[in-house]
Amino acid sequence: MARTLSRESSHEERVARVREVLAESGVSSYEALVNRLADDAPLLSHEDHVMMIGATDGSPPAALRPHQPPEMMVVIDGETNEPETVREFDGQPLYSTPGIDKKGSQVLYSFTTLQGLNDHLVAAPPHDIGTSNPDSLPELSYYYEDEDAGGDWLQNGPGRAWPDLRSVPRGFLHTQNWNDIISSVNWCRWDVSVWDTPNYQGSQLYLPAGVTYFHLSQLGWNDCVSATANWGQRF
Repeated sequence: MARTLSRESSHEERVARVREVLAESGVSSYEALVNRLADDAPLLSHEDHVMMIGATDGSPPAALRPHQPPEMMVVIDGETNEPETVREFDGQPLYSTPGIDKKGSQVLYSFTTLQGLNDHLVAAPPHDIGTSNPDSLPELSYYYEDEDAGGDWLQNGPGRAWPDLRSVPRGFLHTQNWNDIISSVNWCRWDVSVWDTPNYQGSQLYLPAGVTYFHLSQLGWNDCVSATANWGQRF
């Protein structure tokens, strides 16, 4: 959980907090601070335009992550399964999106091909995006380190994407990065995707607009996001 000080905190309180954070990081001198930043601070990558996603060669990464079972039934290529079934697909990517089945139950729709996901999104009825005026929603998508939209946050502009969260700085003095840290996603005017491997590879989770996903753990996606995109449109 991120720890912060309010704007009303005194200078002395802020100095004490900075010293505490440095001490927790093993930094006890100016030289140690310089060396730590030189060794650990990631280079800031720039947001890609979403067109860059299509420019990837589509080849699978050398190693795929094991799948995390969601906290709901999973419909894989049209067949309803227990959540743990996703582990049978370790070694191959899954392309998923949350939804409601014919019984009105929340499920995770997963597909073994990206085309399967796209076909599902085309055929699926319009989802409830939480407002009768969707264009009143913010265009920026926000990603949070903690559940319930808490802790540090990162944003994507519409039509923009972070291809490699290992290169996006996070935390005090930017000595950490955003890889494998996202736990919730705030609602947005546009659809959002996240990937579990840098450069838009591996498995993908497609999140429709207008919904706040307070617990990515419910979808089997907690602390495993390595790339993000705000599509700047709704499917």
